[in-house]
Amino acid sequence: MNYPAAMTRLARLDPTGVRQLPLNHLPWICMFHVSILGLIYGGTAAWLSRDMLLGQGLLKLTLAGIPVAFLMHAGAALFIWVFLKALGGNASFLTAYFTLGVAAISLWPVAPFLAMLQAQSPPGPAIIIVCGITGLYGLAVTAKMIQHAFELSFVRMVIALSVAVLYIGCFLYLWI
Repeated sequence: MNYPAAMTRLARLDPTGVRQLPLNHLPWICMFHVSILGLIYGGTAAWLSRDMLLGQGLLKLTLAGIPVAFLMHAGAALFIWVFLKALGGNASFLTAYFTLGVAAISLWPVAPFLAMLQAQSPPGPAIIIVCGITGLYGLAVTAKMIQHAFELSFVRMVIALSVAVLYIGCFLYLWI
């Protein structure tokens, strides 16, 4: 199976196509997806704050989204791996890391709305709704990828992912 076909299946909540990709391609796909996620988020944040920056540093702020995306990706992978291992998941940390990285393609649509949500105070209801819908879609794709990679039952996956999302959400709330 080729990359576009596997990503199309993944977008339709069918992660089986990813397993058919060559194993040595997963790290590159992971890096590509997380980098693009960081560029989308950083670019939107830079565009929204262009008046504050007065044309200075727009490229730097756009590129700053990449390390932020990798930091969040690594943290989320670690938390999810810990909670899934506690419930009997049988995958290594790198499997969780690469799985989340491949699933990051589903978070591309939420990134600009998340940047808008953070930039506006108070955010408009349309931004909140669109951010919620795209975020739920990204979470659904990620959950299917995780369930497939860790070979967990649906109930165990939901429990572990719920605890991880709560923990990560609290962590992000304290960070922001």
